[in-house]
Amino acid sequence: MRDVSFLPSTSEPRISPPPQAAKRVHFSLNDAPQHKRPDLYREFFGRSFRLDVEPFGDVPFEADVTLQMLPGLHLFSGKVHGSHNRRTRKLMGDSVDELRLLVNLGGDYLITQGDRELVLADGEATLVSLADPCSFAHRPPGGVLALTLPKAPFAPLVAGVEDCLLRRIPRTAPALRLLVSYVDSARDEQTVAAPDLQHLIVTHIYDLIAVSVGATRDTAEMSQSRGLHAARWHAIKQDIGKTLDRHDLSLTTLAARHACAPRAIQRLFETEGTTFTDYVLAQRLARAYRRLSDPRHAGEKVSTVAYDAGFADLSYFNRTFRRCYGVSPSDVRAAKQRYDA
Repeated sequence: MRDVSFLPSTSEPRISPPPQAAKRVHFSLNDAPQHKRPDLYREFFGRSFRLDVEPFGDVPFEADVTLQMLPGLHLFSGKVHGSHNRRTRKLMGDSVDELRLLVNLGGDYLITQGDRELVLADGEATLVSLADPCSFAHRPPGGVLALTLPKAPFAPLVAGVEDCLLRRIPRTAPALRLLVSYVDSARDEQTVAAPDLQHLIVTHIYDLIAVSVGATRDTAEMSQSRGLHAARWHAIKQDIGKTLDRHDLSLTTLAARHACAPRAIQRLFETEGTTFTDYVLAQRLARAYRRLSDPRHAGEKVSTVAYDAGFADLSYFNRTFRRCYGVSPSDVRAAKQRYDA
């Protein structure tokens, strides 16, 4: 993969230097005059991504993106619209053989490769080769997620990588939905700080891309216990965290939202050494404990804390709370108040 650490820094667009561990760069043209934006964009991206930029003219040219570099993977996400971005043979020179998965997060997205073209609707994706001329034109709002990876280690994971190029991946594809959710969490700086976690994340993302575009049978089976498992587990935990206060949270409602069978979610929890019921209970108790310990909620009744954490029965809440923490909810609040006094 290319080293983009040499990307130029100009005074007019906002550019935040990458932290050492996360290797992240934020680039924004929001404060730049409209007539200067194409040249600033070319200056920043031209040498590394070998792009020519031509504004549409009928809509503003906007760019507000984040780049993050991991071993064997470059993440590009944000907003770019109002221009044709072309990689011609002349600009490419001896460019390395890479692939890029493009996920359209908003606005019609026209992608061409050779004599073929494809317009992606919201949520759709496709795979392109960066070893061949291609172009990209995005209409507002221009949201995009682009994952760039070397072809050599990825190609064996799919059944005929050349046949996968410029093939439409529907927004409803389960692996694509899991991929977008997983990448969103993987971009957290603390998550990717440790080198061993970086390699694990990249492996999972390769798995998810492969399943999205057409994995081999062996890769698909391996991904079930690796990338797909990690992404689905993350998505389920995120969903539970957002709906913890709902009394109708159940395996059935969770399975319906994730388009899978309740048994599939049960097996997921079993592989993590727990059950759905035990996990939800532990999360609700932890939320209640944090709230009881928070002085900002000192005036709330214990019953209100219990209800907001998802408990419908106060007696059950008190009983399970004491069993978990060895003290009553009222004891936790009282101890916090004595400590702060």
